[in-house]
Amino acid sequence: MKFGLSNKKIRIRVAGLVVEENKILLIAHKKGNEIYWLLPGGGVEYQESLDEALKREFFEELGLTVEVGDIALIADSIEPNGKRHIVNIAFWCYLNNKSIRLGDEKILYDFSFKPVSELVDIVMYPPLNGYIIQLLQNKNERIYKGSLWIP
Repeated sequence: MKFGLSNKKIRIRVAGLVVEENKILLIAHKKGNEIYWLLPGGGVEYQESLDEALKREFFEELGLTVEVGDIALIADSIEPNGKRHIVNIAFWCYLNNKSIRLGDEKILYDFSFKPVSELVDIVMYPPLNGYIIQLLQNKNERIYKGSLWIP
């Protein structure tokens, strides 16, 4: 592995864990024929704080305003061929409003409050399913996972 020789950028992605009645809010993306689920969120822009970015992303993707709480999880997504490196930072979030609507981005496909019992069976990027279940069992826990990449 070569360190310091790349001019590639690391992308920081913030995401929110919203839990209501043992269900977690997820958003579906569709690329081609593939549908996969993510925690709501997105990339942090230059000179934007993590919580500001997360609030903006929730509003853009779902029309929601949220309060951002503590960090729950951090995970790297490092593509083995070196094309992408994403640092995923997930925060506990709390809804200020319940009027959800899907945003205008073409990639956005659906949203749902998924029962925790269904998390094991869905495709999530990055593959945080098991870690989210673990966090929901112990909300005081903080998790850092190294690289989680699904080709």
